[in-house]
Amino acid sequence: MLWHKAWLETQFKVWLSLATVVFFAMVLHSMPAKAANPAAAAAAFGFATFTLVVVICVWLAGAGINTQPAFQAVKGLHGSTLFTLSLPVSRARLIAVRAAAGWLEMSCLVAVWCGANWLAVPAVRTSVTAMQMFEYIIALFACTSTLYFLSVLLGVFLDDLWRMYGTMLAAIAFWLASRSLPLPASADIGRAVAGGTSPLIAHTMPWATMAFSVGLAVILFFAAVKIARTREY
Repeated sequence: MLWHKAWLETQFKVWLSLATVVFFAMVLHSMPAKAANPAAAAAAFGFATFTLVVVICVWLAGAGINTQPAFQAVKGLHGSTLFTLSLPVSRARLIAVRAAAGWLEMSCLVAVWCGANWLAVPAVRTSVTAMQMFEYIIALFACTSTLYFLSVLLGVFLDDLWRMYGTMLAAIAFWLASRSLPLPASADIGRAVAGGTSPLIAHTMPWATMAFSVGLAVILFFAAVKIARTREY
């Protein structure tokens, strides 16, 4: 039931995200092909992918408790939040199912985006092999989990509108920190997604960064559960 409830809450956003992915892939495919530096093309694709992931996190991440309408961010508690809290399940399970559903939806959309661009955009296909794109998708799943579960954490104690703002500000901070601060390679998530350590450019998997991101995502998830258990809604 909880999985079905999570799908009902996010299905319109998923279909809208999928339509956006397909539309931009078609636009890029229709543009005239030009000779490009493979590294520059890979970096541009990485930045576009990072931007798409931020948008998807803003749309799909949620606390699982503080339910919101599909296309409207409102202040205060939405009416269905009280219904959600009355369900005979723990708050930890509510958050776990909702977060897992949104993460799986985000992963599918990212995979469709990467696959569609590799198939449809010559500049991407000529600069990245199919195996490198597959490795990049796996790295994306791990490295973007931090941003996703940060949004989940924000959704536990913020209204949905402020969760969206917080997620976008966090994404900007990630990007600026990656470009401006001497971060350790294992903690530089931005470079692993759209920089020099990305599989698209380095042609190796950023295992250390992936492990760091997954570990941080786990910490953020348990922090969200801890806050939800003690918070008065």
